Amino acid sequence: MTTKKILAAVAVLLILTVAVGVAAYQNWQELKKHSGNPAVSARQAVEAHDLDTFKKLVDLNKLIELAAAEILTEQINSTLAPTAYSMDELQSRYDKLKPDFIKSARAAAEEYISAGKVTFPKELTDAQKFFKKSGAASCEIKSITKPQKDGNARVVTVMFYNPYMKFSFELELELESDAENNWRITGAKGFESYYSGYRRSLRRKLDSLNAPIGRQMDDIFKVKSFSVQNAGGDEYGFSQTLNIAIKADVKSDKPLAKVLGNIILTGKDDRESFAPFTIDMIERKQGAQIFNLTKTLNPFVRADADAMKHGLKKKNIHVEVTEIVFEDGTSLKLLDSLPE
Repeated sequence: MTTKKILAAVAVLLILTVAVGVAAYQNWQELKKHSGNPAVSARQAVEAHDLDTFKKLVDLNKLIELAAAEILTEQINSTLAPTAYSMDELQSRYDKLKPDFIKSARAAAEEYISAGKVTFPKELTDAQKFFKKSGAASCEIKSITKPQKDGNARVVTVMFYNPYMKFSFELELELESDAENNWRITGAKGFESYYSGYRRSLRRKLDSLNAPIGRQMDDIFKVKSFSVQNAGGDEYGFSQTLNIAIKADVKSDKPLAKVLGNIILTGKDDRESFAPFTIDMIERKQGAQIFNLTKTLNPFVRADADAMKHGLKKKNIHVEVTEIVFEDGTSLKLLDSLPE
């Protein structure tokens, strides 16, 4: 599943959720009720598939730009990072993803508002599969705060719940009025909370499904312990390298070809960074053995930056085996997506 397709699907979900959520704003009397109030008109525009009216009530382009900035930044900071990215490389990655993100999100959002649906072909794309499987359409509004003044604007916090994936997230909506007191949604914060909430919920579901597979893998390749040594920074003082020696017990009825997995570092607020590894097991003996792995700490990945700034703690490092491949071509592998 490509990053840009996943993120575009998430952006569409959140933008449409904002469109529905603004209608609940009419429950508060802080603003005057009149035909131009988005609290009264936004839902009517969506129900009538009136895109032009909707755009008068909601700055759709600005919300998509905000979603792109927040979600792409969150995704990049939780990316698989086997090597350190320079600042230029990270910015290049962001700039490359953003145009496709915005184009895909705008097209899908406008189609949904105009027609009440997003067209799915017979062959679903990865983004469409994600949109259906993530419970996007099931999101519910749980609570809305009373509008708070912020200069000439008003800010409303909306709490949402995804009952399918079982996680909550919130958005702060910013409303501004014109000279005639016609209010319009012009901003939102919190888009990244959907992406991070979805990742945590997906991980919990996958952990449950993978438990029996993991036990089978432990019987074959069991990580007993590991030690960590910081080998210091590179010649430019940019990144740092961790040398990780794992002690594992190998017991297999069939010859092994390789063992794959991740070194996972958890930082503040459950932020994670990953370093994938592959161990060549051809002609390796059975029993207890030492395997040497490395992980690069990248100061532009949040979990790594936390470790570099506050010190590395062994309890924050986890060695995860994700796949065992046998010489005959068969394998045991943890699920990385939910079954159809």
